[in-house]
Amino acid sequence: MRKVFIVGAGGMVGAATASALALKEIVSEIVLIDIAQDLAIGQAMDISDATAYTNGVTVRVGDYSEIAENDIVVITSGAPQKPGQSRRELIATNAKIMTDVVQQVMAQGKPVFILVVANPVDVLTYVALQESGLSKERVFGSGTTLDSARLRVALAQRFHVSQQHVHAYILGEHGDSSFPALAAANIAGLPLTKFPGFTPDITAHIQADIQHKVYKIIETKKSTYFGIGHSIAKLVEALTTPTGSIYPVCSLATGEYGLEGVVIGLPSLITPGGVKILDSYPLSPTETKQLHQSAKIVSDMIKELP
Repeated sequence: MRKVFIVGAGGMVGAATASALALKEIVSEIVLIDIAQDLAIGQAMDISDATAYTNGVTVRVGDYSEIAENDIVVITSGAPQKPGQSRRELIATNAKIMTDVVQQVMAQGKPVFILVVANPVDVLTYVALQESGLSKERVFGSGTTLDSARLRVALAQRFHVSQQHVHAYILGEHGDSSFPALAAANIAGLPLTKFPGFTPDITAHIQADIQHKVYKIIETKKSTYFGIGHSIAKLVEALTTPTGSIYPVCSLATGEYGLEGVVIGLPSLITPGGVKILDSYPLSPTETKQLHQSAKIVSDMIKELP
């Protein structure tokens, strides 16, 4: 039975991910790893109490030596940006953390699946891919999955429909250069542009609503973790379910959408065999330009790696 290892599980993102995985019963065994072991032990004990109402999910603390073939390793480890710290300094710090973690993961010599959550996620996914030596299908990041979830919620609230009927993505960098790809967006199969109440300025309004929401969350509670925790749980579920699921995760582009050698959020098929970028998602000329501009920003960040 495949296990899920969460590295950095003492933090709120890692703990929220473990909780979502346990309560949704996506896997039967979740192993928490953190340099602050006492904190990881506390998180495991707390989440284990909630599993009393499941069919028997095990949540415990463990170590890298337990990693077996095809296990899923979720990496949430990373330092937050400090006041006065430059983006380059943050990238260098978290790239070193990612390198150290991946080296310990791969020391077991097992082909695993690595799911990167730490930020900047596009750059750190590139680091994980290079350091692991695994195929690009086995290493990917959360990309713009959370951003797209926020877009779905915003559109559902705007048009007074269920989120489940909204199909739309935010693509590109998980950051300021991301953009809503609305050319192919639809609500229950009806193109968004034809849905009652749609206006041409909706893109700007939706982007502003999402940004305000994110800033408000950070202002009030310092960080976000429930949304990303549930998003990661869905990605792990896709890796463990025979039928494929599509999410805008970030993985290495090798010619798709005219991009080469850059990791960026794109619609991707996730199956137990890994991740495959879908190269035929329709983008408008403006969206294609935005994607390439975003990719340039990520490429420049990759070049800043030490």
